[in-house]
Amino acid sequence: MMEMEPATIIAILLILCTAFFFAPLGLGGGVLFVPIFLYVLEWEMRPSLISSLILVLMVSVGSRTAHSKGGYAVMEIGKFAIAPAIIGAVGGAIIGAYLIEYVGDFTIKIASASLLLWVIVRTVKQLAGESNGSGAEAIEPREIEPEVITRYRILCLGGGAASGLLGIGGGMLFVTFHRSLFTWKVHYAAGTSYVIETWLVPASILSHLVIDNSGKELWSAVEPWMLFTMLLVFASAWIGARTAIKAIPQQFLAYPFLLALMVTLTRYCLDIIGVSPV
Repeated sequence: MMEMEPATIIAILLILCTAFFFAPLGLGGGVLFVPIFLYVLEWEMRPSLISSLILVLMVSVGSRTAHSKGGYAVMEIGKFAIAPAIIGAVGGAIIGAYLIEYVGDFTIKIASASLLLWVIVRTVKQLAGESNGSGAEAIEPREIEPEVITRYRILCLGGGAASGLLGIGGGMLFVTFHRSLFTWKVHYAAGTSYVIETWLVPASILSHLVIDNSGKELWSAVEPWMLFTMLLVFASAWIGARTAIKAIPQQFLAYPFLLALMVTLTRYCLDIIGVSPV
């Protein structure tokens, strides 16, 4: 029987909780997976980053399965974003490797914090409009104008670049795009986000592996529990998404989404000013 250190057990529990609670929100969980690997398991950055992306993929597939079954994955819109997002991910991975090698990761942290702040402001404005009754009606896919689709593609190109650059799934961006451009509720915004992420994240993983040339290093760092945890993450994400779809009103999901963004922004700000959170 395989014995695990207490830190490993804690890490697995944190990973599964992240998958369960983030899956209904359109988030892959990368903003928390990386710190779990870094600070709980004390892994190096490179295997932490790639392992996080692999778990984000598991969350994306599990949650997409649940959202698709519930009719919340809008394929006719998500298909427009896949190619731009993949192209952006490859470009972002190249830029990120250059910045880390020649400038330092300080610029990556500032970019992450700035991005989070923008998403938080947009989300607060969206919630304020819905609460006072001034929010617009959701736009049906067939009613979306071509110029809006063009803007959507450009934004998703940027979202893919952020994924490759920052090592995240990009869900917080895609959810924001869907809610801002199409005024969709959270379930539809999240479900369609996972349509993009299930294509985008593998591209990000492959880009980082090729650029870093770290396939052997990653494989040597993977432990047996990690392979089993991947399956548990898929199941946890599916259960979390199904539970939220059936039992939680859509407007309430925006608030834990906003809280997760604020916690993540705080973490980045602490890193930028040099204060250790642990």
